Amino acid sequence: MRSATSYFNGTLYRKTLARFWPLWGLWGLGWLFLAPLRLLNLYFNAYHSPIISAQDYLLNEARELPSMLSPGVFLALLFAVLCAMAVFGYLYNHRSACWTHALPMRREALFTTQYLVGLSMMLLPLLAAAVLTAIVEVSFLPMENWGEVLAALLTWLLAQCGLCLFFFSFAAFCAMFTGHILALPAFYGILNGLAAGLWFLVDALMNEFFYGYAGTRGALTVVEYLTPAEALTQAVRWWTEDGLSSPGVVAGYAVVGVGLALVSLYVYRRRHVETAGDVVAVAVVRPLFKYGVSFCSGLAFGMFTAAFFGWSDLPVLIPCILVWTVVGCFAAEMLLKKSFRVLKAWRGAAVMAAVVLALCLVCLMDVFGVVNRVPAAARVQSVHVEIDMGYPYDAGRTLSADFTDVVQIEKVLALHRAIVDHREDEGRGFDSRSDYTSACFTYTLSGGGKLDRRYRSVPIRAEDLNTKGTVAYALSQIAGDRELAAIAYDFDGFLKDARLTSAYLDRVYLDERAYSETLYLDDYRQELWDAVQRDFAVGNIGARYLFDNDRVRRENTYQTDLIFEVSGDRGEAAGPASNGEVYYETRSSNRYLAITLSPNARNTLAVLEKAGIFEEGYSLLPWDTGYDPQYPDTAAGGEGEIIY
Repeated sequence: MRSATSYFNGTLYRKTLARFWPLWGLWGLGWLFLAPLRLLNLYFNAYHSPIISAQDYLLNEARELPSMLSPGVFLALLFAVLCAMAVFGYLYNHRSACWTHALPMRREALFTTQYLVGLSMMLLPLLAAAVLTAIVEVSFLPMENWGEVLAALLTWLLAQCGLCLFFFSFAAFCAMFTGHILALPAFYGILNGLAAGLWFLVDALMNEFFYGYAGTRGALTVVEYLTPAEALTQAVRWWTEDGLSSPGVVAGYAVVGVGLALVSLYVYRRRHVETAGDVVAVAVVRPLFKYGVSFCSGLAFGMFTAAFFGWSDLPVLIPCILVWTVVGCFAAEMLLKKSFRVLKAWRGAAVMAAVVLALCLVCLMDVFGVVNRVPAAARVQSVHVEIDMGYPYDAGRTLSADFTDVVQIEKVLALHRAIVDHREDEGRGFDSRSDYTSACFTYTLSGGGKLDRRYRSVPIRAEDLNTKGTVAYALSQIAGDRELAAIAYDFDGFLKDARLTSAYLDRVYLDERAYSETLYLDDYRQELWDAVQRDFAVGNIGARYLFDNDRVRRENTYQTDLIFEVSGDRGEAAGPASNGEVYYETRSSNRYLAITLSPNARNTLAVLEKAGIFEEGYSLLPWDTGYDPQYPDTAAGGEGEIIY
């Protein structure tokens, strides 16, 4: 008679399931309150409501049942590891491990039975809650609504079961690699966020070494998918009448869960019973654990130590990272050996220190040309920029726009090259006429690639204004371009789908004393807007100056701003439509545009004179008043006191 290998034991299944009934009972009770009992409670609370009928209220809530998937991700994340600790807890005690494996069952049967017990503890209560919810819905809702609400219920049930399948399989996978019950939740939590944590550490390290580094967009997508809680939360956040917005993501993780279960079975068959009590139970994983802890602790604690003491220089940061790398290596060895006598592990610590030092030196010397990388104009399809356009402090201070025009892209690239070429100029030869700027570039390259760079506090010098290749010269070519200045002020888009509702002056004098209130000119708002457009067209207003202490800038600008307010509707992303595209909700909003006045703005000043403000004793603030727009409380009155 042929013998067959058994992969399941019914008696062990029933005994284990009955043993841990408080755990799955609590899980089921929670979902009873979240689904059927909540719907019943809402129905009876709305029964006497004069605003909406109880059936309509119940119908709306039943349609929204998939909204429970967002908290369901974190509930499954937590409960999965508790179930794994329960059903595989015998692996973490030497006596119970030996007794269990002495039973007349193959390891395949032991693992499969315990795995199915843990999965049943999560899925069976969900099925019971879904059945009771369906009973509530068909009992209190008309038959014509049954299909709609039951479809929403089925969407929730299938997605929640997929979440539970993945997270429990992942917890079982972690359980196979450790022999200590407290190490299981630790490994489970760390591995769930390991990709995001590693990327954060490496990204922070490169940010310290590479001037202008702003991360890599393509890597972030991979990191998100390797961080299950984040990816699944995004996948179940939105849904439509046709189902979840990203059902493929949930299904994909469920398939991964099946794969993790098979890998866990493979590891379980080769796991040694004698490893019960060890932090890491699989020998081949021990070096990975040891050196992984060393690497992560070196980066994390090294950068934290440098930041804590304010040591921003790389010659100090690198030793901090090396010291904590060595400390992490010895700490991991202590956990593996369960002993403080680990000085013999100095060779491994030295190797890790050498590897981390080599990594730091590669970054320091910019072997891969990260810092000097400026794309060729022919490769740039478009570029989004955020450039500090200098002074005055009004709506034109920042140029934020997307460019596809070749001429504009060339100006942007010239500024980028100048910043990179003169990155060593910070602190050299600065005087009162020097200043700082900032620039951010996001390139879309041919082939779909992206390149991001962020530059803060870039030094510029007045004597470089006429020297090609310098930051000051390249920035002056952008700031002096009236077309780009108009884009910075957003004159064209400001009134789009909106109406001009108000105009007022900020920071004016009244009878030679600082006036603390705004001076409204609503009756002349359209005339002022038209006058500003005419003055800007001829260059009498909206000129940009790179240096705050520039004499020409202070002679040609007031401290007074003319501010326009518009009211209109704008669309905001609210969720994906059934076709996968994002749909928008229309919301009303108020927007403001401030433009600093100039003595040369003849058209605008003429409207102000027509409004009669000068006859009433008001005057615009010149730059010799001692009033600083960044510190408005320093405005001095006619007798020297501070006016509020």
